[in-house]
This record gives sequence, C-alpha cells and structure tokens, in this order.
Amino acid sequence: MLTKINVKWEEAAVSHFMTELIDYAGLFPPAALPLAEAISNYHSYIHGSDSWMLGPFVIPASRLNELQPFAAQFNDQYPLRLSVILSKSETIEKEIEAMNLFLETYDTAGSIEAVEVPLPEKVDFSFLEKLEQYTGNYPVYCEMTGTNQEILTTLDAISSLNQISSKSIGVKMRMGGIRADLFPSAERAAFIIHETQKRGLAIKFTAGLHHPIRQYRNEVETKMHGFVNVFTASIMAYCRSIHIETIQAILLDEDPTNFSFTKEALSWRNFTVSSAEIDKARTLFAASYGSCSFDEPREELGELTIFQGEAAQ
Repeated sequence: MLTKINVKWEEAAVSHFMTELIDYAGLFPPAALPLAEAISNYHSYIHGSDSWMLGPFVIPASRLNELQPFAAQFNDQYPLRLSVILSKSETIEKEIEAMNLFLETYDTAGSIEAVEVPLPEKVDFSFLEKLEQYTGNYPVYCEMTGTNQEILTTLDAISSLNQISSKSIGVKMRMGGIRADLFPSAERAAFIIHETQKRGLAIKFTAGLHHPIRQYRNEVETKMHGFVNVFTASIMAYCRSIHIETIQAILLDEDPTNFSFTKEALSWRNFTVSSAEIDKARTLFAASYGSCSFDEPREELGELTIFQGEAAQ
C-alpha cells in the first residue's frame, strides 16, 4: 500500500518528482504481457488515484494496428496516450503512416506523446535529418549503443541538428534488462547523463528501474539501478551542474537515508533542489522512464521513510 504519495501534494517536491514519471511498458520483458492485458492495466491506471504519476503507454509502431479493438475503452477525458517505438530506418515512412492511422481511428480518445528510436552504433547524420523531418512535432528520443566515443559522436550529431532544427531530439538510455549484462555500470550511466546535460539534450530512461533505490536483486544476479538515484542524479546534474563523480556517487548510493523529500525540496546528502527546480529539470531534461510495472515502483517508494512531513489531506 502507498503510505506517503497516494495524495498529490500541491507544492510538494515528491509531486514534482513523480508527476508522469513512469511510462507504462507492460508489453516488454520481464512482464511481456499480452496486449489486451496491458491495455486493461493502463485503462485501470488512468482511472486510479495515482494516475498523475503515469506517462504514456509504450508500444512498437509495428503493433499500432492492433489497438483498434480497444478504442471504445478511451475518450477525450481519459485518452490512450502513446509513446511509439520505431524500428528500422528503412521502415520509417510506413510506421509514420501507422501512427497517423491510429490518430484517425482514435480521434480525441488517443494521442501520441513521443517517438522513441533505436540508433545503430554509427549514426548517419542524414538519418537524423530524415527522422527530424518525418516525426513532425513529436518529441523524439534516440536510444544509443556503442563505445563512449561513438556515443559522444552521436550526441554531437544530435546537438548539431538541434541547433538548426525547429525541434529538439533527445536521448534514451537503457538502464537494465532481464540479464545482468544488460545493466550499464554507474560509471557509464554517469558519463551519458553528464555528456547529455552538457549539450542541452533531454534524456529519458528505460528498463531495469523497478525499484526506488539501487539494490542487489537475485532475479538478475546483479545490482539494479534505482529510479530515485537516476532521477536525483539527473536533476542535480541539470540544476547544480555537479561533477561526473558526484553523479556516479548518487547512482551508486544504496542508503535511502541519504535521500530526503520535504514539501519544498529534494536533498541528497548536502545537495538540495527546490520543487520549482525539480519541475524545470523534469520538463527540460529528465523526462521519464519506461517500466513494465506501474505498481512496483510507486508501492516501494511509498514504503520508504524518506518523506519529511505529512501529506496535506
């Protein structure tokens, strides 16, 4: 049961931190739910008291045509909001057509909030231009792979395009998976957060962030990153321009007592950011993260004793 965050505090730091933080990715491992079940879950979540923490429903563009039977479950007050994952560069036109068909079918009962794109290790600048052209006004997040040097090259290419574009392309970082080798080191995660923030790019995360605080988990036989760690590090990076070593220290911290929410601020050790700063960082830099569970993260967060003061009733 949620004990501290089941009421949205009007001016509380945890509210700014958690608002639309979790994109629901129930179709993806380890949950890997059938579409009907995942849609049913999302429908339940948007009608629940914690709906303010919920972002879009994450779906591959290749499965958009499967959504038609569920249109009657949504309306303009409770729409099916999507974050759509494109597949390969050679199919982008077809997948954009599928997005347009979804919008025509759902009308005001559906929307597309963002587009996510996996990139090859070596990115062709012309592909980024094509991506910018075809995705219109949708926010775009590019998932990168490769060495640190290849990632720097990609970040520079995205930054260069953003300088001449009417829109801004951001970055997507994978934080885990179903095997230990899919979890990036804190050093690598800190590097990408730091370099992304330096270039003024937005970032979102996906996978492996089921738990608030970094911890060892038997199911993957490794330590999983905590979403409180990741977003505290990202918010501090944006608001305080902290050194990469400090970003890494926040990511590595397994002691929840080093994190604290008051009604006005979030603190990690001696670093503090206000509610207004959290809101700005979440809006302009640290967007959200995809999770195949909406229940687990918020319930575990509610169990932590990191909230100072009681929620307004």
